[in-house]
Amino acid sequence: MRAEDIRKIRTPGSIAISPDGATIAFVITEIDGDGYRSSIHAVASDGSGPPVRLTVGPADTAPVFSPDGETIAFLRAEPPGPHQLWVMPVTGGAPRRLTDHPLGVGNPVTARHARGRAAPAWSPDGRRIAYTARIPQAEQEWPRRITRLRYRIDELGYVHDRPSQVFVIDARGGPAKRLGDAEFDHWDICWHPTGEHLVAATARHADRDLDDANDLVALGLDGGTRCLTRTSTTVNLPTCAPDGRSVYFVGIGGLRPDPNDARARNMGLWQVPFDGGDPKRLTEAESVDLDDGRTRPLQIAADGILGGLLVRGAVHLVSIAGDGALRTLIGGARQVTDYARAGDTIAACMADTTSAGEVVVLRDGRERVLTGLGSLLTASGLRPLHEIGATAPDGYPVHGWLVLPDGQGPHPVLLLVHGGPDVQVGYILFDEAQVYASAGYAVILSNPRGSAGYGEAHARTIKGRLGTVDAADLIALLDAVTARPDIDRSRVGVLGGSYGGFMTSWLAAHHGDRFRAALGERGVYSQDSMMGTSDLGLAIMSMIGPDRDTWPGQTPLNYADRIDIPFLIMHWDGDLRVPIEQAQRLFAALRAQKKPVEFVVFPGGTHNSSRSGPPAQRIKRFEIALEWFGRHLIRR
Repeated sequence: MRAEDIRKIRTPGSIAISPDGATIAFVITEIDGDGYRSSIHAVASDGSGPPVRLTVGPADTAPVFSPDGETIAFLRAEPPGPHQLWVMPVTGGAPRRLTDHPLGVGNPVTARHARGRAAPAWSPDGRRIAYTARIPQAEQEWPRRITRLRYRIDELGYVHDRPSQVFVIDARGGPAKRLGDAEFDHWDICWHPTGEHLVAATARHADRDLDDANDLVALGLDGGTRCLTRTSTTVNLPTCAPDGRSVYFVGIGGLRPDPNDARARNMGLWQVPFDGGDPKRLTEAESVDLDDGRTRPLQIAADGILGGLLVRGAVHLVSIAGDGALRTLIGGARQVTDYARAGDTIAACMADTTSAGEVVVLRDGRERVLTGLGSLLTASGLRPLHEIGATAPDGYPVHGWLVLPDGQGPHPVLLLVHGGPDVQVGYILFDEAQVYASAGYAVILSNPRGSAGYGEAHARTIKGRLGTVDAADLIALLDAVTARPDIDRSRVGVLGGSYGGFMTSWLAAHHGDRFRAALGERGVYSQDSMMGTSDLGLAIMSMIGPDRDTWPGQTPLNYADRIDIPFLIMHWDGDLRVPIEQAQRLFAALRAQKKPVEFVVFPGGTHNSSRSGPPAQRIKRFEIALEWFGRHLIRR
């Protein structure tokens, strides 16, 4: 896979299924010129025909079937305007636009919503559609008066004066009615079965900008608001039980007495009475970590709630019973990225190491693949992931993968460190590993301590001691790989983004004798300033711990004098998650000491530009990285 082959990647998402289970709608996102096109497609769940395109884009997403299955509500942007709510007949016909909000519909609210826009929600009788939209408060527009943290979000900019509100509109058109208090953000909405209320996530407490807790509220169509929870958990993806007596949601507990301690905790399934009360956690806290990156409510199946379970680099689709017992529906070495159900039929987007995703249907325990979206990329040549392991000095097992290039070797090797740190790398198409392997490098991937998918203790053990056992795990895996005869241990590079950038600089300073070059991208190099500059400042600081005396020892910038290997720093100057001042400070420290350092700045962008930025920038990024490591690892 070459850098320009990212243009062949087609990614499915926003999957929906008709009430009778016969038709599956989904969105395909692909590169179009120097931008992206997303369009809605449909396929028969019995596989009787190929997928057909329902819309032509350029920016259509979040399809949802009406209860009678005759209409699809979706979001469409007509550049240069933002996304609005549209409806169209399933059998064909011209779509109709229902809204004209100046900032658009389905806007992301939290960092968790990076995967897409929030889908609209049909009322149980199919007469109305609920949605969220950010509303500018004109009197607070520029110059802005700021009284709380979290006033900006990466990819969105200023948000403190444009709260996300809940609206209900007649499906035939007309004026929309706003529900709830206009002062607070609302997100992740669902209807109560009676059709008299909507349930939404919100944060309404006084210090909501200083902690991670939020709540569920019931928004009556008559205008009333009632809080259902106790501000003791995070709350995402609520869905009401069919009898309306309780609400299920995905969230993180353990936020009392410290409400800012959500980092590296497992996401669980919870239940709370619709009348209100203390939420009850249904899943086990240590071993069960659910994926919360959806854009629509949880799905209730016949024998439980559907959820995506993080498991050692995979994401399995499971059914969760009322007692917390799990039953695996889709397992194996792959990742389920989205899912929907109708009756006994489940549709899912399923990715693996050779495809960004395919649409599969699960019926009567049997899987059937309905698309071939990865065929273009597979034809260009992809390298397999080989599962590997090692043992850290303290006896802890380390899990990872090795991607080998063509040929017998010995190959130069790149240690590629993921971000987070409380995320996982694994069984999904990873363009970076493929591009570097195709260029002749062996690539090491790993989920060291601090990562998700191996239990909460595995993820939380590095809190307050970054650069200790996480670094030891990576070095142990590197040593195991470089002991192989097909690996050249004299030509080793290290690279990574975000937390991976932190670890790259840490390893360059503390284990520089093992590497010949390093590349830190959008990295965290000095956490002391992140509290005030990052949109996730509090969350980042919670990883370094409350004891300020330990901060200097966890800060790579303080060890810049130990970095002697060539170091390339790469950053986007529009990044609000890890602002460019982090890169500037490391560059200045290294250059002032006449260290071998270079600094590449991409204009604009966000923290996710390496994955979703302008394609020309993404390709150029690969070219720069390959030239850098070619200069220091390949050329003699």
